[in-house]
Amino acid sequence: MFRKLLGLEVLAAVVLGVFTGIFLGPLANVFKPIGDAFVMLLQMVVLPYICFSIIHGLGSINRSTALILLKKGWHIWVLLWGAMFLTIYLFYLLIPKARSGSFIPTDYSSVQPSLTENIMSYIIPENPIYDLANNIVPAVAIFGVIAGLALMHLDKKEPLLGFLEGANQMIERILRWIANISPIGVFAHLAVVTGTAYFYDLSKIEFYVICFIMISLFLTFIILPLLLCTLTPMKYRESISAFRSVCLLSFVTGLPTIAIPFINMYLRRFEDKYQLKEQNFRTTSQTIMPLGYSFAQIGNALLLFFILFISFYYRQPFSFVEKTALSFLTIPLSIGSSSLSINAVSFVIEQLGFPSEAVELFSQTMAVTLNFQVLLSVASVLTFSILVLHSYYQMLQVRIKPLLIKGIGAFAVLTLLILLVKPMVKLHDNYRDLYMGLSIQTAVENPVKATIYTQGDSIPERSSGEDPLQTVLQSGILRVGYDPEVVPYVYYNNAKELAGYDIAMAYQLARDMDCKLEFIPITLDKLEEDLNGNLYDVAMSAIVMDEERIETIDFTHFYTEQNNVLIVPVKKQAEFQFYKKVVADKGLKIGATGAYKSVFRRHFPNATLVEGNLDVLASGEAEAWIWSHIPAFIWCLDYPQYSVIDYQGQMGKRYFAYATKQGAYKFTGFLNNWMGLQVQNGYTHRQYHYWILGIPPSEQVKERWSIIRNVLHWID
Repeated sequence: MFRKLLGLEVLAAVVLGVFTGIFLGPLANVFKPIGDAFVMLLQMVVLPYICFSIIHGLGSINRSTALILLKKGWHIWVLLWGAMFLTIYLFYLLIPKARSGSFIPTDYSSVQPSLTENIMSYIIPENPIYDLANNIVPAVAIFGVIAGLALMHLDKKEPLLGFLEGANQMIERILRWIANISPIGVFAHLAVVTGTAYFYDLSKIEFYVICFIMISLFLTFIILPLLLCTLTPMKYRESISAFRSVCLLSFVTGLPTIAIPFINMYLRRFEDKYQLKEQNFRTTSQTIMPLGYSFAQIGNALLLFFILFISFYYRQPFSFVEKTALSFLTIPLSIGSSSLSINAVSFVIEQLGFPSEAVELFSQTMAVTLNFQVLLSVASVLTFSILVLHSYYQMLQVRIKPLLIKGIGAFAVLTLLILLVKPMVKLHDNYRDLYMGLSIQTAVENPVKATIYTQGDSIPERSSGEDPLQTVLQSGILRVGYDPEVVPYVYYNNAKELAGYDIAMAYQLARDMDCKLEFIPITLDKLEEDLNGNLYDVAMSAIVMDEERIETIDFTHFYTEQNNVLIVPVKKQAEFQFYKKVVADKGLKIGATGAYKSVFRRHFPNATLVEGNLDVLASGEAEAWIWSHIPAFIWCLDYPQYSVIDYQGQMGKRYFAYATKQGAYKFTGFLNNWMGLQVQNGYTHRQYHYWILGIPPSEQVKERWSIIRNVLHWID
């Protein structure tokens, strides 16, 4: 049994753990081994318990009893999931319609087999030992169902049932022991979480976090108690008391597994209350509870709300059919423990082509949202178990009128509140002003003085040596060629300041060479002529390194690679969905310039080339435009009537490097060595995170706030 003061001890551990995390900050990692050991002990027994309980529960009953349980339980399961999806889509009304112009999923014919294969491997127990070892709850639960159904039909099954019964009792005893030492584990776990979690990114998506919490609380304290009160003899206060006794420890720790002994203890009280011992209650409850834990954790479905939110946040709108398919996909991905949601989100994000940083964003929000997800999940498992048991023992009091009145009333009030709040919600997606607000002053500490020439300016002459390196050292001036139309590498920001990744690298290069800096505008059609004529020493403007240019100028090692893509009007994107169909289209007109003309010739031999700039898209002269992924994507942010289609590299890649005059071996070698040093000292990493991902340098190296560091100043 549990100690009488266990609840108070857990609350004290929560308060002390949170305070310790705030006080010590990252130093709280000293408690990580204790917290990890506590979680490992839980994981050690939970999956075997789920598997053995389902096998024993189903194997102990006959076929007719199993059919009765299915008949009594399926509509309750559907009711819980229906309430969950309805609530999610009501809150989804608060999210503005996603603008297009972001990443468009690639050729669906190639994505779909992978999607199906991954889902099947996630839920079908191809290798039960592997599934147990890797904590794959859905496959373990389904294996338990299959094995239990097989055991149900065996004649001489008593020895195996006795073994499973003994194994379950042993695991339950271990779970009680773990629950009794939980104050220590809770303290260590919360101290580490509170001390090491970074919350600065939450300000970007605080709307999602708030809605996540509101959905959890609405379902936990209104809808689930409403179901219990209208379908059973339970009162609202009684249902809340049940949730408190079962959910408290799981909520404060964010660990749903620790609720299992408390659910079992509550079901024992249920057994005593209705005197059900003579009706083989233990076998029935031992079947229902693990099935509910595996398949009725509706809190895990909140990953759907995250996907719907990042659809807006990353400008990847979904059609009605896609949202419907995602909803059904959420169900198998929600099976199992709440802590596995990160795996399900990673899987969905990868399949749908969202930026990989979306996974990190979800992971960071879990520091706040996981506890509420666990609260709802555990409450739904308990609700499912109570309702199915009432239904099985014919104690369900289906009062249709109160259920409809209260249910419709609750959702009507929620809908009204959402409609009232909606005009006040002003959401910004990830890309609004992301690049135009970035500046050199933020990215580069004390930048050297620079002179920026524009097209038409008179550029002073200077003496030149055999190699640009000699020219720079003799003149004390580094001349960098730039093209201001390549966001985020080179562009003018909102303050009309020349900015971008390559510009930041140019400033650092000038500082390291201890020289002045001059920016000279590039004319792409004269790039080779101007470089070889010493108009500028190096072109640093996302210069494409291709076969034709290599013959006339030299390049450093490439510093980034990107797929070639098409920019197409949103209204015509369905026509460009399949790569092979586009290649075969003989009437297609595609625009390209510079090095991208060779991409056109190689991949679209049946199409007509339209030369010029991107204006040919607006005029209708071209139906699509060839570019590299990141510049194309960012251009579409300003022109949301266009979208980027990436055919998973089928159009080839483009490699960006810095260009020098032909035969400038000393300078090119120097630049290669210099670029390697910037990678080693972290400068390249910081600039990439700032100019490409939008993370300021101050936040990249930011120390977590703590009392011991920032208030008492006991440590540096």
